[in-house]
Amino acid sequence: MKSPMHSITFKTKIFLAFASAFIVVILIIGTAIFLFNVDNMKKNTHSLSNILSTQFSKTIDLYFEDIDRVSLAIFTDPYVQDMLEHYDKEEITNDIDNRKDLYPKIFNQIYPNEDIEGVTIYTTDKTAFTYQEGSGMELQYREHDPQWTAQLDRLAKDAFMLLPTKKVSISKEEKQVVSFVRHIYGIPKRNKIGSLKIDINVNVFDKLLELDKLEELGEYLHVFVLTEENQVIYDQEREEIGETLNIDLPDTANELAQNWTLTWNDRSYLSTSNSSSFTGWQSVLLVDNHFIISERNQILLFMVGSGLITILIIAIISYSLSYSLSKPLTLLRKKMERVESGDLADRMDLTNNEELNVLIRVYNSMLDSINKLITEVYQSSIAEKNAKISTLQSQINPHFLYNTLNVMKSSSRVKGVEEVAVLAESLADLFKYTMVGLNKKVMVAEEIEHIHNYIRIQQYRFVGRFDKEISISEEAKYAFIPKLLIQPIVENAVIHGLKHTKKNGVITIRIYKETDVLHIEVTDNGQGMDVRTLTQLQKRIQNKKMDSDATSVGLINVAQRIRLLYGYRYRLEIASEKDRGTHMVIKIPFEKESG
Repeated sequence: MKSPMHSITFKTKIFLAFASAFIVVILIIGTAIFLFNVDNMKKNTHSLSNILSTQFSKTIDLYFEDIDRVSLAIFTDPYVQDMLEHYDKEEITNDIDNRKDLYPKIFNQIYPNEDIEGVTIYTTDKTAFTYQEGSGMELQYREHDPQWTAQLDRLAKDAFMLLPTKKVSISKEEKQVVSFVRHIYGIPKRNKIGSLKIDINVNVFDKLLELDKLEELGEYLHVFVLTEENQVIYDQEREEIGETLNIDLPDTANELAQNWTLTWNDRSYLSTSNSSSFTGWQSVLLVDNHFIISERNQILLFMVGSGLITILIIAIISYSLSYSLSKPLTLLRKKMERVESGDLADRMDLTNNEELNVLIRVYNSMLDSINKLITEVYQSSIAEKNAKISTLQSQINPHFLYNTLNVMKSSSRVKGVEEVAVLAESLADLFKYTMVGLNKKVMVAEEIEHIHNYIRIQQYRFVGRFDKEISISEEAKYAFIPKLLIQPIVENAVIHGLKHTKKNGVITIRIYKETDVLHIEVTDNGQGMDVRTLTQLQKRIQNKKMDSDATSVGLINVAQRIRLLYGYRYRLEIASEKDRGTHMVIKIPFEKESG
């Protein structure tokens, strides 16, 4: 009795073996990679949030150290010292003068810092001079000193305090500010002469935090700046500012406790914190666990997708492997049928099967031998024809044609037929120019002399229909260009551009150098081309296609010569308008030698 495996084809067996082995390997590797990536992602999130917390805390310290320096600058200002030392509340006129004189002093100190919303200087007589952004300097008299002055009295003379965030009205607009306060002491007596308060917009923390750089993590991140009593100084969502945050913060002095998971508002967070030695505040970063879940799901989705794609690739490879064993024989049969019908161009590529490669090599060798015999017969036939053509050509001496045209010229002049003499002379020069050295380069002056001869002949043919205007810069005369480069352009203008022009036709040739490029412009005022015809011509030139259209074969030949000699950087450009003429420009490198 045959087992079920005997009824399965060889192709299917290979597929099942490969697929089963690879699926097991993929499952094992995929599970290991998934678990590793999830654990690694949690560690990276911990590390990133801890770095961010530390950086944020240090940035806050640096900022408030700058505020401390601003306060010291105001503290030590000679005018502020003198005004507070000798302040007399009874002299109201002095208050007005002091307010006016204090304004530029305060303004100059805080102008560079756009986040400072206001500065208040308190005298020991309960008078306050308040500067607010956009409102100038205000003068206020108080019955009581602010509560924080008593707290400052108990601190060292160089100490300062940071007051919790509160809302204040500035320029008729409510803003949240955190205040930096300190006493002002006289110099050098060190006696208390006043107090200073600097109000700072809480938005400054947004600039210090720069959440925009966190990309995907930013939307799952909640950032707080807390006092020692857990009162919120800053919350980037602006929801908890001024409130007391009900979370259990660990002792940040314990390095092991700086990363922890906590629950707040019924949600779980991955958290880090960092305390500031300068401000006494604590920076707390909470990363919503939904971020971890989202990243884990993305990894899982990627692993599943990659697994399915891999299985599909394995299936395709397995099928291709089995198919490749039978394919060469089928292909060999089809190619032999083509050979039978006369197609000797197709060859077969070698395979990984050495037995089949023997047949393929014999087949390819056979076709090579047949093609070699055919080529030898063909070349022999061509050589025979070329020999006959050369024999016929050798019978025609170009000097015979030159001499004949010169005889016609001399005879015409003797008989007084000057027009025929000029025409014969021009034709002789033109024939001589076009028959010798077609592959060499000539000076522009030589090419233009040839153009003169060509136009002279055409003017005898089309009497009074057109004239020429030729302008060549001095340095361009001695530039070298391919022979017969310009004549096809001029010929196109004469035959097609001025085809229907009865009189007043003009062909303008302008040649000049611009940087290292030689510009050759040929313009006619003939019938021109419509947009459709122009587009078709430009397309044929760009695609290098030769065709039988008499209006384009010469132009395409010129464009091809330019590309072959100089590359695609240089070209033939054509512009034309219906009934207004055609403008053609050749751009090639400026050469002083024939090269």
